Amino acid sequence: MTILEVAVVMIIIAILTSMLLPVVGGYRARADEAKCIANLRNLYGGASAYIQANGSWPQIPNDLIVSDGTKYAKMWVSALAPYGIPHESWLCPSIQSSLGIPLSAIDEDANYRVDYIGVSFDEKPSSPYPEPAYPWFIEKAGFHGPGNLLIMSNGSTTSLKELSR
Repeated sequence: MTILEVAVVMIIIAILTSMLLPVVGGYRARADEAKCIANLRNLYGGASAYIQANGSWPQIPNDLIVSDGTKYAKMWVSALAPYGIPHESWLCPSIQSSLGIPLSAIDEDANYRVDYIGVSFDEKPSSPYPEPAYPWFIEKAGFHGPGNLLIMSNGSTTSLKELSR
């Protein structure tokens, strides 16, 4: 083979690689969105079990989101942990990868967080079920194509963009 032939082959490989990179990125984004939706469904299942066991929605004050985010996160994780919801289910994979924090470090105080916000309800047992279009959990950041994801009181998932239409 001549140097010219090797260079042509390398250029062709570089062109093909550059064409495939956006496709791979799109698959990764869709996989992250699917994982995020699965996390929301897990949270829904855990919250439903909590309501059945305790007769009300977890009473975690939303003002902690700003004043003490770590405490807010720990309260939610500990509230649903007895129902099989691990801390990893509270983390959106897109946010996790953008922060660059390894999963092994998520339980350290400096990294402890939840990426889904629980909607506040009163202490009445029927309050979390006012209507099918009422959200239970909302994703903090809109990394996914359709925007911030939500899970509704009937278990369906949607996005803020879809909800606003």
